[in-house]
Amino acid sequence: MTGIAPLRTGDPPRIGPYRLLGRLGQGGQGAVFLGTADDRRRVAVKLLHANRDDAATARFLREIEILRQVSAFCTAQVLDTGLVDGRPYIVSEYVSGPTLHDAVAAEGVLRGGRLRRLAAGTLTALVAIHRAGVVHRDFKPSNVLLAGDGPRVIDFGIARDMDAAATSSRAIGTPPYMAPEQFASGNVGPEADLFAWAATMVFAASGRPPFGQDTIPSIIYRVLNEPPHLGDLHHELDADLHDLITACLDKDPRRRPTARQALLRLLGARRLRPLLKAGTAAATDQPVQTPATRPKKAAIRIAASATAALTLAGALYLLNPLRTDTPPQSTTTVSSRPDTSPPLPATRRLRLPGLRATLHENPADPIRVTSLLHVDRAAGTTHTYARTDDTFRQVAEAHEALPSPGGEWLALVPWLKPETPGANDTLRLIKIATGEEFQIPVARTPLRTFAPYWSADGRRLLLTLYEPTPRGLLAIGFVIVDAPTAKATTIMADTADRSDTSFMWAPGDTGVTHRFTHNSAVGLRVFDLHGNPVRDYPNVGEPSHRESTYTPTATHFATTCPKPPTSICIWNTHTGHHETTVPVPTGTTLIGWYNDANLLIADETHTPRRIVALDLTGRITRVLAEIPTAEYGPSKLLLRLTRR
Repeated sequence: MTGIAPLRTGDPPRIGPYRLLGRLGQGGQGAVFLGTADDRRRVAVKLLHANRDDAATARFLREIEILRQVSAFCTAQVLDTGLVDGRPYIVSEYVSGPTLHDAVAAEGVLRGGRLRRLAAGTLTALVAIHRAGVVHRDFKPSNVLLAGDGPRVIDFGIARDMDAAATSSRAIGTPPYMAPEQFASGNVGPEADLFAWAATMVFAASGRPPFGQDTIPSIIYRVLNEPPHLGDLHHELDADLHDLITACLDKDPRRRPTARQALLRLLGARRLRPLLKAGTAAATDQPVQTPATRPKKAAIRIAASATAALTLAGALYLLNPLRTDTPPQSTTTVSSRPDTSPPLPATRRLRLPGLRATLHENPADPIRVTSLLHVDRAAGTTHTYARTDDTFRQVAEAHEALPSPGGEWLALVPWLKPETPGANDTLRLIKIATGEEFQIPVARTPLRTFAPYWSADGRRLLLTLYEPTPRGLLAIGFVIVDAPTAKATTIMADTADRSDTSFMWAPGDTGVTHRFTHNSAVGLRVFDLHGNPVRDYPNVGEPSHRESTYTPTATHFATTCPKPPTSICIWNTHTGHHETTVPVPTGTTLIGWYNDANLLIADETHTPRRIVALDLTGRITRVLAEIPTAEYGPSKLLLRLTRR
């Protein structure tokens, strides 16, 4: 921002606890003021126009919370939001510096390294914004601040709900930087932001937008019907930047790259891969916000930062497909009969597709691997396979697949959510006999669902509902999908546990269970299907996070003991009493149950890694799978089990 104007007649001297010093700007949504907080820190306060629709105002304030999900390393600090005389206000830290529009007007166009740094920095910001489920919708030179520590994108996602509720027929944006679909249909997705980004880069390099800046009807006609005017820019731009801008200005949004793809192209994917691991580590090495330090409310003048020091590390963190919001690993358990017999010896070996991992099976096994997700980081692919008899066929990319007991349905849950999802997180449900497919909305974004578990009768699918936060995914409830009717029901549940642990079916499938904490002690909480807690098992230790913690007949459940945490404790489901302790070596992980008398354990002390059955004396009774160390782990391989 280049200047601070005096307050005008009628401007309030204070907004909430913030004293106003002057005006920073005026826009279609309201005025932006420079203010000071009680600690004398300068802040930007945006006061929006009044809206007579109270429901829309309340919805807008809730939607602002979405913006808190933009990755912390590329945002200005969020401070506050609220209402004054019925008008929403949103506060963020004050970012000093001219807008790109004012800088070009005062100093001329950008060239060479300055232009490329601007392009990389603003693309990094868009990747962060899109991953949070936000579409900017008004990316333009006046919404890019050239701060001392690098470019920042501001005012993203602000108009989404308020303006749509007030004037749903009005296109939102600035015509020289709006994508064709914004005029033609009003459907605005992340592709429109890439179009606007490219138009903004043309302005930065030439001083004019690619479709002119004269009358609005003329601009709209050119955007819809004519190619962009790039003039002699091909002489001024690097070939890859010129080609990328051209691709982003494609009139068909389906042919434009995503923000992540564009950033990869700009930075050079081949040059980027060797730095991915180091960059991801650098970008994720940040202080963790606790409930005591995290801001309580969101702000409107949030800026996506792309400083010179953080651009590369931030890009790598965002481009890593298995970052902090990787969903927890899980499998499913369904049973109708008790079985306390020891596991039979393996009679056949089955190699998993594209891997050196081997299953050791017996046709009489009560469980078997029915699907898998394989992350090939070297190739940059994530393949999903489902089992048919003794063969696995690829059924999707980057989905968690889970066949239902009895084999009637196949559920496909996206493992990597789209950079900017639509209004809903969705589930694909396939009727295996006919191939008929249903796309079922299961949650309103930015909420996300993972960890599917089928009920014993194969009719209902349980999903865990997660809220993305700066600390990662937090489980806040669950979703039950009725397969025959393709209907999803969302239930919020107070887990008393800020963790990413998934919900699982409780005995009888009449409720669900989840980890909970009380006075720092970990236990198990049972909820009914309305989300009401009905029973606690306090201080029993960590339940299984991967497969049902209950035995197939639900008479007992297993946890990692509170003390010593290297052992497994077996508890009576009816009484809650501890019955026995199973010694296990350090470096093993509880998966669940093979049958009522044998646990499933991941033996990570062995090379190759192994999945083994273990009796209640701690003796290994069977090796079920061997997985080379290089292929082991939820960030590389996710196996799903179905009980026969």
